[in-house]
Amino acid sequence: MNILQKFFTTEGRLNRGRFFKYYIAVTIMGATATFVTSCMATLLTGDPNGTLVKMITVTWAVLATAGACMLMVRRLHDLNKNGAFFLVSFIPVVGLIFMVYLFFKEGTAGYNQYGADPLQN
Repeated sequence: MNILQKFFTTEGRLNRGRFFKYYIAVTIMGATATFVTSCMATLLTGDPNGTLVKMITVTWAVLATAGACMLMVRRLHDLNKNGAFFLVSFIPVVGLIFMVYLFFKEGTAGYNQYGADPLQN
């Protein structure tokens, strides 16, 4: 399984340890890529608020958000819940509580409707 398949898929389940690791990785990669490319675009154009900088920033933010949402879907599958519940994370305050829940709630033991237990693999 390559790196894109680990982040950009909604198939299967993701235990809380890997969810934490992957989520932090997506956050760091997205922030770093946005910062570096925005700095480079600013150096090239001389305008920190230019169109190129905004386009690059939005592109990286969308990719990082998509990856994080797909990780949440797989984590919800481990909890035997529908992946659409990831939309709760966009509600202010409730989203923070929801993320804490995803980070700490133990997954369903054994096989569930979304696949085999990731801890048994």
